[in-house]
Amino acid sequence: MTPNSQLNLRSRHPDYQKFLDINESESRRIRAQYNSSLNQPYGEAELQTIDVFPAKAANSPILVFIHGGYWRALDKESYSFVAEPFLKQNFTVFLVNYRLIPAVNMETQLKDIGDAIHWIQKEALCYNGDPNTLFLSGHSAGGHLALMAYLQNENLRPSIKAICSLSGIFDLTPIKNSYLNEELLLTDTDITVYSVSNKDLSVLKCPTLLSVGSEETEFFIEQSKGLYTNNKSLAPIEYLEYGNLNHYQIVHRLGHEGSPLVKFILDQRQALEEK
Repeated sequence: MTPNSQLNLRSRHPDYQKFLDINESESRRIRAQYNSSLNQPYGEAELQTIDVFPAKAANSPILVFIHGGYWRALDKESYSFVAEPFLKQNFTVFLVNYRLIPAVNMETQLKDIGDAIHWIQKEALCYNGDPNTLFLSGHSAGGHLALMAYLQNENLRPSIKAICSLSGIFDLTPIKNSYLNEELLLTDTDITVYSVSNKDLSVLKCPTLLSVGSEETEFFIEQSKGLYTNNKSLAPIEYLEYGNLNHYQIVHRLGHEGSPLVKFILDQRQALEEK
C-alpha cells in the first residue's frame, strides 16, 4: 500500500485551509476585476461547464486550466486566480469543470476533458481566442488529465502548443494501492489504460513542463521526475523542481506574473510568433 503520509496532504499540512482560502479570495477578486462568462455549458450535466475570461484583442492565444482534487473533488471556481497574468498578456483563459469520480469513471471523465477542449475550439472566436493556439495547464490530477487529453485526442494535438503540468500524477499504480481507491475504484485495466507513465511519449511534440514543489512528498516529486527521466530523450519535456513550495502553494505561482510557470507559457507563445 502507498503510505497515506505521501498522499493525504491535508494531514501533512494541518494549515491547508489557509492555502485554500487564498484560492477563494484571489479567485473572487479576479471575477470582480475582469470580464468573464461563467458556467458556460459544454454538456448537459451540472459539472460540464467552463468559466471564460476573454482577451481584449481578437485571435489571442488560449490558456486552458484543469483543476485537481484526486479526480473526485474541487471546482474550477476556486482557480480563477490563474487567469490574471495571462489576461495581462492578452490570452483568453478557459477554466474547465468535469464530472467527478465516483459519479462517473475515469473514462467518462477524460471524455469530458476532450469534449471541453473541442467546445473551447468551437467557441473560441466568440471570446477573442485563436482555436488553433491552445496551451494546456493542470494541477495534480489536472496535470494528468492535461497530458492524457493530448495523448487520447490525436485531432487536438496540432492545436496544442505547450503543456504546463503542476504536480501531476502519471503512474496510477500507487493511487490504486492507496486509501484513495476506496472511492476511485480504479481497476488494473484502468491503471494500464489511463497511466501516462506507460505510454509512448514520442508522440508528444509540443514543449511540456513537468513542475513540482521541492516541499512536496516524495510521491509527487518522483511522479514528475520519473516521467521526465524516462522520456527526456523521446519528447520535448522539461523538469522544474520549484524551490520551497508545497502541493498547495505551487498552483498559486501559475497566477503570479514573472513565475517560471508563467514564463514557460509566455516563452512558448513568443517562440510561435517568431516562427
